[in-house]
Amino acid sequence: MIRTGKRRALRAIGLASALILAAVATENRAWAWGHTGHVTIGEVAAENLPWQIKAMLGWQSDTAISEWNAELDVSKGAGQTHDFERDPGHYIDIDDSGKVLGGVDFNAMPVSRRDFDTALRAGGQTQYGAGYLYYSMIDGWQQVRMDFAWMRALTVGLRTASNRADREFFQTQLELRRRLLLRDIGVWGHYVADGSQPMHVSVHFNGWGNYPNPNNYTNAPIHAPFEGSFVKSFITERAIRAALPRYRDCGCQIEQRVHDYLQATLGTVERTYQLAPVSNNYTTPAPAAVGFVTQRVAAGAAEMRDMVIDAWTSSADWTVGYPAIKVSDIESGKVKVTRDSFWHD
Repeated sequence: MIRTGKRRALRAIGLASALILAAVATENRAWAWGHTGHVTIGEVAAENLPWQIKAMLGWQSDTAISEWNAELDVSKGAGQTHDFERDPGHYIDIDDSGKVLGGVDFNAMPVSRRDFDTALRAGGQTQYGAGYLYYSMIDGWQQVRMDFAWMRALTVGLRTASNRADREFFQTQLELRRRLLLRDIGVWGHYVADGSQPMHVSVHFNGWGNYPNPNNYTNAPIHAPFEGSFVKSFITERAIRAALPRYRDCGCQIEQRVHDYLQATLGTVERTYQLAPVSNNYTTPAPAAVGFVTQRVAAGAAEMRDMVIDAWTSSADWTVGYPAIKVSDIESGKVKVTRDSFWHD
């Protein structure tokens, strides 16, 4: 059972929303980890960020990020236009040959969702059937990097402001951007968490399905219990923290990092099905299953933490405003910014 010493007022609101939607959760494959798992992944990731980032995010940032991590599930049911567009962003169906729905090679993903969808349609599929989790993660990370870039630029602007008008401008903008950054990290982190759930990266997403099955893996609907009740009942925060790996610097672009992360998760799909019988399809706490699911949740928290660190690091080399100003030039003092430096009409 997930245990935490922190009690959040916001959690009650999110949990109530999750309970209302629980009746349809088993049929909605876009859900992952359940409310408990997502809040925990967000919390553990936020707690383990470096002090420089935590100082920028501010007081109670762990709570905000952890609750926002569940928001994409809480908001489900807003309407067909909303859900039909967003739900496929939570998964990607990769088959046993490494192809997305038998079409696009996952090792050669197009640069954009537009190009991905075009390639899929050539084979009679679409991004809405195949899922586009890969792009959800990259898109959100790029936004977080931009948020960090603005925070860094505005922080220097406030520190070097020479008049009251500039100080008030930078102070207001910093607080607005800080709140936005907390939301962007938390909401985007939901996709990162989805990426550690094996059945969110595989065509075997809720039972092995109509595919070659020499090992006679179950066709039972194990998706919902795996990510929901099993986590809530049998996985502890203490165990998740103990399983959390150290920061991993991939030394690569975000596209490669996301690919490698999802590929590693794909490599755990068979283990997911191997452990189904011993855990009564993830309804009883077989030690091997508990250990495996704990590692999966910890993998999501670690990757979220690591990608936030990478976004922060990369933001120093990014630009803000128009004409574009490099953040490192602002921080070094090469460029002096005032309120007139940004957002020209």
